[in-house]
Amino acid sequence: MTGRSLWLRVLVSTAIALTLLLTLSPPQPNAQLPLPLALAIGLCGGIVLFVAATGRRPRLGRDPSPVPLLVARNGVLGLLAANEEIVWRRVLLGELLAGGAFAALAISAVAFSLAHRARRALHFATGVAFGLVYLATGALTASIVAHWTYNALVAGWAGQSSGGSEADI
Repeated sequence: MTGRSLWLRVLVSTAIALTLLLTLSPPQPNAQLPLPLALAIGLCGGIVLFVAATGRRPRLGRDPSPVPLLVARNGVLGLLAANEEIVWRRVLLGELLAGGAFAALAISAVAFSLAHRARRALHFATGVAFGLVYLATGALTASIVAHWTYNALVAGWAGQSSGGSEADI
């Protein structure tokens, strides 16, 4: 992906997510956990998902990249995760909750996987995992943290592996 196409993707997805966030008010899951607990569940969910998808433990070693680059990279990963969670969990899963949590989870995970060009089975599984975090905690921020954690770990793993890329998993 070129730098220009990445920034276009960030801009368009942010505009769509903000528009949906400001114009729609879908139902939310009933579960309501204290925010710190919900965020911890999201963090653990992202880590467990990474381990399940790659079969590797996350590496927490020092990244040699300059701090501004690390901040920018994680900021973009976080923004993209938030955008996707607003669209797929808050809006789609939320709108489908009236038909039952299982159906809402399944349909939103299928839609999430179809929106990704590669590794659709993996994206179905990640859609289920992020949806479960949202349903279990009732906090969209928890599924954003799970998604962000997973993406950051994948990006770090892809950068450390020989020739690997995020699209590889």
